[in-house]
Amino acid sequence: MLSLTRLIFPHSIIEITLLARLAFKTAVAATIAFVFAQLLHLEYPFYAVIAAIIVMSSTSGSTLKLGIQRIIGTVIGVFIGVLFTILFGANPYSLGGSIFVAIFFCSYYKLNEAAKLSAYVSAIVLLNHGQSPWLYAAERFSETLIGIGVALLVNQWLMPSHAAQELRRCLARTLIQIEQFYQMVMQCYLTGNYDRTVVDEHKIKTIDSLLKARELWQEVKQGQQEELLHIDPAWQFLVRRIWEHVLAMEHTVIVRQPHSIWESLTSPINQLAQETSGALKELSQAVKDQKTYVSLLALENALTEATNHLHQLQEIKEMDTPTDELLRFFTFFYTIEEVGRKLQRMADTL
Repeated sequence: MLSLTRLIFPHSIIEITLLARLAFKTAVAATIAFVFAQLLHLEYPFYAVIAAIIVMSSTSGSTLKLGIQRIIGTVIGVFIGVLFTILFGANPYSLGGSIFVAIFFCSYYKLNEAAKLSAYVSAIVLLNHGQSPWLYAAERFSETLIGIGVALLVNQWLMPSHAAQELRRCLARTLIQIEQFYQMVMQCYLTGNYDRTVVDEHKIKTIDSLLKARELWQEVKQGQQEELLHIDPAWQFLVRRIWEHVLAMEHTVIVRQPHSIWESLTSPINQLAQETSGALKELSQAVKDQKTYVSLLALENALTEATNHLHQLQEIKEMDTPTDELLRFFTFFYTIEEVGRKLQRMADTL
């Protein structure tokens, strides 16, 4: 029943609020862009609507970034479309050639975000230019600018969301996703249960969050919003490294071979895993609530106890343990330790 509820309602109240706010701002921007384009008596006002919808994002900075990409793609598409129309006319061969040149040109100069848009615009100009391709292209460009401009103004003045605030929410969500993945890895270590399909789906979501966080970090730095963030920039590195450590743990427990050495420290490792999960949750909540202090004393005690047990483990010398398996075990153990140490560093720099 609980899993069915989560399937129907996968988002929290806060996430639903954010989604509703973005949808509302997009609707307002699209409506204003359409009305403004009509007032200017532009022939196809819906192009302004399309531009406003496409570039609207959660923050002003990301909206501006998408807007710039769309302007670049539109300019390239306009020039290529007009050029092919003048030189070769409107025919299937010219259409194919303009699309090829637009995508190749953008890809060659690493304008990947603008590649498909430029091809789309060049095709529109070539096929629907009427009497004057230049006039048609200028009108399409004007409509695009109107949509982008309206989206930027709406995002700036209607329920604005700063990149620093969005980054806090993104970091909180990412830490929870890493904690859930960490639990999956530890469950594999303790019981051998491992559902690759579920794990892979979760990894994709976490990677998406990490990529989103990276974009927001850049936006915070460019917008000089560090004073609003109140989080040390070292977090950007630490969160990524923790994710990489947990991935290394996953690989180790998947390829390990059955051996008694894996059972020698089950109790202290399990205790350390519980405290690590708790620390990830605490830090996630602290970021969300803008707390400046989190105590991870229980994690420190668990780290100390696990390390002491390892040093006291005399059986390792007596075990007939293959070297590869011994290396896997120590890799797994020290990676768990590294996750805990980096969480402590994050708490210190909160």
